[in-house]
Order: sequence, then C-alpha cells, then structure tokens
Amino acid sequence: MADLDILSVLRRKAGAGQPSSGIPRLSATGALGNALRRAGQDVANVSIAVQSIEENKAVLDEVLGDLPEHALLCLVEGPESSFGMAVLDRSLMAGLVEAQTIGSVSSATVADRPPTRTDAAICADFVDRLLECFEVEAHGAKLDIIPHVSGYRYALPIMDPQVISLTLENVFYRAFRADLDLANGTKQGVLTLILPSDVSAKAKQTQANDGDTPDHTITDVALTCRAELRAVLHQVHLPVTDVAKFEVGMMIPVPIQAMGQVELLDSDDEIVTICRLGRMSGQRALRIGPATDPLVAPVLPEQVARATVTASTETMTASPVQENKPEP
Repeated sequence: MADLDILSVLRRKAGAGQPSSGIPRLSATGALGNALRRAGQDVANVSIAVQSIEENKAVLDEVLGDLPEHALLCLVEGPESSFGMAVLDRSLMAGLVEAQTIGSVSSATVADRPPTRTDAAICADFVDRLLECFEVEAHGAKLDIIPHVSGYRYALPIMDPQVISLTLENVFYRAFRADLDLANGTKQGVLTLILPSDVSAKAKQTQANDGDTPDHTITDVALTCRAELRAVLHQVHLPVTDVAKFEVGMMIPVPIQAMGQVELLDSDDEIVTICRLGRMSGQRALRIGPATDPLVAPVLPEQVARATVTASTETMTASPVQENKPEP
C-alpha cells in the first residue's frame, strides 16, 4: 500500500469519532426539549413528546396577557434573588398529577378548576428537575444562554395571579413556550418558562470561567448540596383491616400535643431535631425547637376566647353576693 493510501486511512480512522459538520448545533429550544423529556421520565415516569418550542423576548405585562386560564403558576428563583416563572396549563398539570398518583395518564376531560396547593406540591419536583436538566443541557452544548438559565430552581406556587406583578419586575424576559404530548398523545399540554433576560455580572463571569478549573471551598460545595428533610406531625399504627375501611372524609385523630413535638427527619429517617408547628406569612411553618412543655397543648385563638368567657362566668358564679350593711 502506498504511503498516501496509508495516510488517508489513518485520517479517516482519526476522524471517525468526530461529529459530522452536517449535524446542527444544539439550540436553546432543543436543550429545553431534551430537559422536558428527561424530567418527565425521571420524575413522573411519563413520556413527553415535544411538538414545538418557541423562544422570544417579552416584558412581564405581555407575558401576563397570554397566561392560560386556571394554569399552575410556579415561581422559580435564581442567583442573587432573581425570579422567573414556570407556567403549566391545566392539561399538563393534570397529566403530571395523574402519572404520579394513579400511575398513568387518563384521556378523560380535564376538570375546569383552579389549581390547588396539592397540585403544586406534586408538580414541584418536575419543575425542579426540568430547570436542572435545562441547565445541564445548556452547559453541555456551551450555549450562550448559560448565565440566563443557571441556578434556577422551584421556589413556591403563586395561587393568586395578581401577585405576579408584585413579585416579578416588569422587565424583559426570555420566554419559552412548549407544546407537549403526554403518554403518546393521551393528553396535550403547554409549558411556558420565563426567565430574566438581563443577568448579573457575577453570572456572566461564571460563564466566562466555565472552562477553567473552579476554585471552590468546602463551604461552597456544601451549600450547593441538596438536603431533603421530612416533617412528621404524628404517627398512627392501625391494623390492615381498619386501613382497608378508609373512606374519603374520614377523620384520623391527632393529639393537640403533637403540634409542639413535630419530628424533622433526614433521608435516612433519623431525627434531626424537634420542631413546633405554626404559621409564617400565612403559610404553614416549622419553628426549630420543641414546645416549652410537650404535655401542654399550644393555645389556639378560639380556645383563648372560650377560656376567657368560661373564666368570667365562673368568677360571677363563685363570688357571693355581699349585702351592703349600714355602718354603725
């Protein structure tokens, strides 16, 4: 074999593993499509087929004008307290809820109702995984949107659409709209993802140094780790025969003392600490540390009112009527 022929064969072998110049580079919409498919499988074990994805820029007022009725609105938070939003129309929300509760997506007509906090809690992991996969896809393809999509995670549901304008700034957002098929066309849904178009200087610097070896401390690594905690208010042990008789609306008694002795467990079901159940800004919350006296139930406002009335009545009943006798 001639030297030129040998050189040609070696060149072909060396280039066999290289991507073809005819393969298009992954786009931002393609990265989001891959993230949607991955999140559907990882979280809900449901196949998601992307029919189309559109990307554009719009101010908040324009985005709010296109919100579907009774959609699940999820606030997402990114670096340096930057906020965006993931919007799941009611069909997509219903499909994800069905897949994670009954194990399959139903072809039944979706109920015309507003989303609940239970719906939001079930769909939260999907939104979180979607944002994580979108970031990974963008980094893998070295897209210029890396600083725009990095670090965003699910924060909380927005139950009142009027709160959106109070939470998000009326600036330009990068908006993605994806038309989706769930479970081989059993349901069709729409997901809208909006993230701030302008990014901070810190995020831009992170993208510039993306190819360099990061200089992370142990604290930096620890603060980025995912920690899952589970709160247990009370545990009830019942025979299987009683559990089989459960019906919707049945009440399971929980001692009032349990509100002051909530167990906070880690992923290994080990007790991390004891908490008290309460409220903060209108939301259910846990205060670290047990009640002062675990045997004393927390006093609720209505109990205070009843105790005051009872105490007043007892005072009136117990006090003898004294006669006013004239002084000698």
